[in-house]
Amino acid sequence: MIRSVGKLFLIVIALTSAGCWRDGALVVDEPIDAVENSLNDIIPVLMNENDVVGLSIIVIRENEVRIAKSFGYADLESKKKIDEHTVYKAASLGKPIFAYIVVALAQQKKLDLDKPLYLYTGEEAVSNDPHSKEITARMVLSHTTGLPNLGKQVAPTFDFKPGSDFKYSGYAYQYLQGIIEKITQKSLDELAVEMVFEPLFMTESSYQWRKNYENIISSSYGDNADKYKVTQEAQIGHAAWSLYTTPEDYSKFVSHIMHSSKESESIASKLLTPMVDVAKGVRWGLGWGIQETSPHESFWHWGSKAGFKHYVVAYPVEKVAVIVMTNSRKSFKIVDDIMATSIGGSYPSYDWF
Repeated sequence: MIRSVGKLFLIVIALTSAGCWRDGALVVDEPIDAVENSLNDIIPVLMNENDVVGLSIIVIRENEVRIAKSFGYADLESKKKIDEHTVYKAASLGKPIFAYIVVALAQQKKLDLDKPLYLYTGEEAVSNDPHSKEITARMVLSHTTGLPNLGKQVAPTFDFKPGSDFKYSGYAYQYLQGIIEKITQKSLDELAVEMVFEPLFMTESSYQWRKNYENIISSSYGDNADKYKVTQEAQIGHAAWSLYTTPEDYSKFVSHIMHSSKESESIASKLLTPMVDVAKGVRWGLGWGIQETSPHESFWHWGSKAGFKHYVVAYPVEKVAVIVMTNSRKSFKIVDDIMATSIGGSYPSYDWF
């Protein structure tokens, strides 16, 4: 009994202090077994306190997966547990993969990142607006077009002159996707399979619905663990929001970015070159957000869609990364504590988004 009380006391101390560690030192030399034990203790408590139904975490060290854990349920009603085969709707985590595809096509001379997209197809992002003829692929991937995010807005408009400021825009990604598909005469998912999924052995990933997902897709949950109703799955790919993947699959992409970013002319190095200041300590490259962290910069992104909440951060120099995928709306209340327990470090992006 004394040992149980002592363990509970340590968990409480960890939970009350973890949030403060967002500005702490990066921890890469703590024994991985100790990190895993801490996660095993802390994550169920955090999930219970915040109505988080299911969660997966991957911790990468030296560019290898060292921890891959799942907690809770993919479907609460049927008591189907989250496991390594569970597919999540990854939402905006598809944007960095799309950015990789676009930069790869630029390296193949299929397009120029700085050539106005209007000149390729004559298609305007916003009809009869001269700003439409100024948008480039680089602006789209760095969220500097001035176009809005996807949502209920029926007629999009420009908030500023393209290239002059930052505004996160799923609409711009949608526009660029259409241009890319016309240039290549291939669908987004065909391009992704050819250029990313097959080369990196991401066998469970797709931008569009597969029938075999029926038995492995996670449900998602709102407040009080109320299940979101799904009326339709993505029958065609959408770069901004329709990625289906597993944490293990996505870790292969993250590891590839970390490893290849050290090569000066690699796709990854171009993705991680800062393009625009966003907030204190936060900038944007192409597809990825970039944080001013210690001892070296890290790259990151989040995903959010109808209860699914995900966060990824990676430190290329230190070869360390954490991927957290969840199926519950309140999950962002606990992800920073999980990051702190996994690798420590600082997360200016978490305070921003």
